[in-house]
Amino acid sequence: MMQIAIIGATGSTGKELVRLALEANYNVTIVVRNPERILFDENVNVLKGNVKDLESLQLAFKNIDFVISCFGPKNNRQVNNLLSIGASNIVKACESNAVKRFVFMSGFVQADYGELSFTTKLLMPFFRLIYKDSYNDKVKAEEAIQKSNLNWVIVRASGLKKAPPERKYVAGVKTKIHFVMLPYADCAKCLLDAIVEKKWTRQIINVGKI
Repeated sequence: MMQIAIIGATGSTGKELVRLALEANYNVTIVVRNPERILFDENVNVLKGNVKDLESLQLAFKNIDFVISCFGPKNNRQVNNLLSIGASNIVKACESNAVKRFVFMSGFVQADYGELSFTTKLLMPFFRLIYKDSYNDKVKAEEAIQKSNLNWVIVRASGLKKAPPERKYVAGVKTKIHFVMLPYADCAKCLLDAIVEKKWTRQIINVGKI
């Protein structure tokens, strides 16, 4: 049975990802800062770790086949280099443990203008100004991943919302993103699919609602 480690499992997308991974019969390990506060399915292996602590990640990724990251700051206007530092450490830990694939959840604000719908293009300067620190940190995070020797996939998700899964989404390289909110569960499904989709190897994927 394949082993998956999930970073960011306590967030809205992460919780859905854990559920889907268990339903797909993966062995699931989650890496969290405070395991004693976590209540998850008894089939989930909970390990203590922090994206800012490389050694903790190196230990957590032993015997892991796939790593999926959907962690992020609580406040996108105060990121304190969390994403770039975390992504760099995850990359190093994956490389030292010969992880088969690393999937990193990013955001549509990083997308090229040609990949955006007309309305989203109009809104993009506003988003990049308001979330300037987050945007710049994700740029550095994505660069660290792309420069690595890993088999990686970066998933740039549209805006997300708490809602039942709809499975009405599109995902792919340079897929056009519309400013329509996507359920967390659908984004999680895309992240899980990304660990086995061969045509997405070392590619940036856009995912959004149809």
